[in-house]
Amino acid sequence: MNVIHMSGRSPAHKQGLLSQLVVPRPIAMITTLDPDGGVNVAPYSYYMPVCGEPPLIAVTIGAQREATAEPKDTWLNIERTGEFVVNLTTVAIAEHIEAVAREYPRGVSEMDVADWRPVPSQVVDTPSLADSPAHLECRVHEVIDRGDHTSCFSGVHIVLAEVVCITTDDSIMSAPDRIDPTRVRAVGRMGFPYFVAAGEEALFHQERVAYAELERAGTSAN
Repeated sequence: MNVIHMSGRSPAHKQGLLSQLVVPRPIAMITTLDPDGGVNVAPYSYYMPVCGEPPLIAVTIGAQREATAEPKDTWLNIERTGEFVVNLTTVAIAEHIEAVAREYPRGVSEMDVADWRPVPSQVVDTPSLADSPAHLECRVHEVIDRGDHTSCFSGVHIVLAEVVCITTDDSIMSAPDRIDPTRVRAVGRMGFPYFVAAGEEALFHQERVAYAELERAGTSAN
C-alpha cells in the first residue's frame, strides 16, 4: 500500500493529489461581464450542485492568478456584478478548454480566442455561451473565503450561487423540462492533463430500489 501523508508537501502538490483523485469533475465554463461590457469566459472544475431549494451551486475560484499576485478576472467580475452564467462544457467545445483557461492580460477576449459567440441570457445581464447547449444563470448567494489568499494553491473564494434560470437546447431534451443525460456529451476533468467525455457509449445505468421495496419483496417471497 502506498501511503501519502499530506504534511510537509507544497500547496501545489496537495492540490494536485486531490485533483487526480476527485474525478471526473464537471467543468463550469463561466461567463462574466468585465467593467467595459466585454464577456470573459473561463473553465472551473471545482464545481458542484448543492441543493434544490434554494437551487444552489458551488464554484471554487482561486484568490489569485498563478503567474502574478493579481485576482482572477472571473472573481473581479463576479464580485462587482454579483452574477455569472455556468455554461455546460461538452465535446463540441472541448478543444478550447485549455485555450480559454490561459491567464491572458486584462482586455483579451477569450471568446475571440476560441471563436465562440455570446447570446443574451434570460434573467441576468451576463451573456451565455451560444456554443454550449445549456446555461445556468446565477446570482451570488454567499461567498466563503478560505486558505491563504497570497497563495494561488491555497486561497479561494467558495461561491454559493442561486440558479435563477436554466436554458437548454432542444437537442439534449427528452421531454418538456426533462433533460436526457445520454445526449448531453459532457466533458469532465481528470488529473492534469486529461479529460473524459461522457458519451452514450461510455454510460451505464443501474436501477435504484428503495430498501422498503426490498423488504416487501422479501416478505412476499416468504
